[in-house]
Amino acid sequence: MDRLMLGPRFSAFREFVSTPRSAVAVGIIVVIVCAALFADVIAPMDPNAQDYTVVLQPPSLDHLLGTDHLGRDLLSRLIHGSQVALLVGVASVGLAAVLGSFLGLLSGYASGLVDEAMMRVMDALFAFPSVLLALGITAALGPGTFTIVIAIAVADMPVFARLTRGQVLTVRERDFVTAARALGAKPKRLIFRHIWPHVTTPVMVMASLHVGFAILTEAALSFLGLGVQPPTSSWGGVLRTGFAFLETAPWLSAFSGAAILIAVFGLNLLADALRDYTDPRG
Repeated sequence: MDRLMLGPRFSAFREFVSTPRSAVAVGIIVVIVCAALFADVIAPMDPNAQDYTVVLQPPSLDHLLGTDHLGRDLLSRLIHGSQVALLVGVASVGLAAVLGSFLGLLSGYASGLVDEAMMRVMDALFAFPSVLLALGITAALGPGTFTIVIAIAVADMPVFARLTRGQVLTVRERDFVTAARALGAKPKRLIFRHIWPHVTTPVMVMASLHVGFAILTEAALSFLGLGVQPPTSSWGGVLRTGFAFLETAPWLSAFSGAAILIAVFGLNLLADALRDYTDPRG
């Protein structure tokens, strides 16, 4: 039975990664996930271990990506920094997608005064740039991983609410929903059994895209000192350290910036591949 269930899923996955773009995207995501899950095994050194005899050492055989101003191994710090990036990206976007989609479902199905009230609140949040809104929330609540997750989730929630509402307004007028309503289906069944399955695809594509934005936002907040606090390693924190030694140790900024760039690039490729794969016109 399990083999019968895995067969179609494996075939769908193999078809999805058959294009170079999706294969590259999946490869990048797999590397980041493995680095985050097995950081303690993969990292050659303790990311917080200080060695003042090798301060600001350029890349070498002993330290493949060099060291920072405290003699900490940069490769180990970037590997452990992937844990923060992945945690913040997935948790914040997951929370934003759940809350925003739920509000969008209610707003689109209920319409009328409920729809108007919810959308005005979402418009008010959407009026602020996401980074600026997350910056304000983090400054008010204090720095920390949990605060960053909440701040990014609140900033991204209007995007998912508006997207879901638009999809619901279209799907609820289709014939199969009208037929189910005529047969006496309750609103709860109509929403979650007949409408929601037709909304999941665009929400999934948007979520994969916004994980990259969340990683960028976390890096920006950590760079400003409002993100993950030392000595915990984060890509934005390493980038902030490298900014102070840009002339004497450019590898700090170069490698941390490259980690952020590759992660966001892979997630954007994944979003594009998912959009093309799930497009019925393709």
